[in-house]
Amino acid sequence: MRHLALYSGVTLALLVPLAATAEDTASLKVTGTISPASCSVSLVGVPEEGVKLQSVKLADFTPGQDLVLEERNASLAIDCQGAAAKFWLKASDANGDQGASESGPSHYSLGFNEQGRKANGYFALSIDAASMVSNTFVLKSTDGGLGEAWATPVTGRVGFDKDGEAFAFAADADATEPAALSTLNVPLKINAVLAKDPVVNDEVELAGQATIEIFY
Repeated sequence: MRHLALYSGVTLALLVPLAATAEDTASLKVTGTISPASCSVSLVGVPEEGVKLQSVKLADFTPGQDLVLEERNASLAIDCQGAAAKFWLKASDANGDQGASESGPSHYSLGFNEQGRKANGYFALSIDAASMVSNTFVLKSTDGGLGEAWATPVTGRVGFDKDGEAFAFAADADATEPAALSTLNVPLKINAVLAKDPVVNDEVELAGQATIEIFY
């Protein structure tokens, strides 16, 4: 009988916790997140050291005249990771404090000639919208680059101004805001001009840099 009582006691002890924790419902939670579009911009077909201008000798200059160099090409690739987004681009001159030999909203400095104590020249940067496959109309912001107000779209070659305004892209001339795109390739034109009558006793480095930032 002692053994029976012992086994009975054990059985009751095991049953009590089960009865105490039993529930008449079960909850299945389902969680997740929706991430916003993540867009990036990069240069295509440009070596790490940058766009290489043609070689220039002092003898190439005509006295009293600026020297126009051969046009160069580059391309921007925008990728929003498969999610369509309305994005816009802003450009700035990383060497702006060194000046350009001729001022202009799309003129970027080519550095400063310490020997002659003047700017080396400039390069004009433009968007070649006419050669784009799609979304060939360019909008320029009118609100300081906030991306909420846009001028009438244009096409052709559009100066990539560094005046604080932004540039976006649309499929037609009636657009009032940027198109929602997941990818886009933007061809660029670089037209460098060297300032007339440079002082060159030692080799002069030409160094310009346009910084392009994407917003969405």
